[in-house]
Amino acid sequence: MRNVAWSLVGCVLCGVSLATGSTAMGQSTATPPAKPSATPAVHKPKASAKLVMAVWSPDVQKTLGVSAEDFKTDGLNKLTQVQLTSLEGSAKPDPKRAWLACPVPSASGARVYLTVAGDDSTGAIAGQIRHAVNSVTGVTVVDTAAQADRALHVVIQEQTTAKRTIGFTASYLTGTPCVEDIGGKKTDVELKGTLGTYTDAKGAGLATDLAGMLDQDLQAVKSGAPAR
Repeated sequence: MRNVAWSLVGCVLCGVSLATGSTAMGQSTATPPAKPSATPAVHKPKASAKLVMAVWSPDVQKTLGVSAEDFKTDGLNKLTQVQLTSLEGSAKPDPKRAWLACPVPSASGARVYLTVAGDDSTGAIAGQIRHAVNSVTGVTVVDTAAQADRALHVVIQEQTTAKRTIGFTASYLTGTPCVEDIGGKKTDVELKGTLGTYTDAKGAGLATDLAGMLDQDLQAVKSGAPAR
């Protein structure tokens, strides 16, 4: 009977234990009810940075050539300072870039810079050439390359036989006077044009021949065709 009683007690305790364990397991796996989420925070847009408007400075005058009086008239005061700085930067010369400014003879005429060197001790031949070039329709001989649209350089060679002068020949070269700008430093340069010679030492038409050649050269430059 004692064994039976202990068995009954054991079974009761086992049942209690199993019931308790079952309850514990049920509690451990149950999902708690979801709590209502908090109201999301409202993110206000950040205030945009205040624009700084452009103002005139001596650097604007130097770079853009705009005076304080013209700054507003030209509408530059409507730019932001960043935009104005960018504009100034684009206007400043690139120290690594070369700019070449060259004149073009107009359809109505041309200004020619003439130089004559070589065997002309009296200057008589130079005078004849100058007169002949000035006689070309629409041509005006000027004194400096800066004033000219085209240049003509002539070198006279005296031709002799038995120590006697028999005449003169000439070599000539035309060109275009230009200005090269590298980083704000300007230099006078010349683009080479037509190179030729006058070889009739006994002829009297040296000056006239050079003037005729120059006329053809100018016509070719005006039309954009290569000179012959």
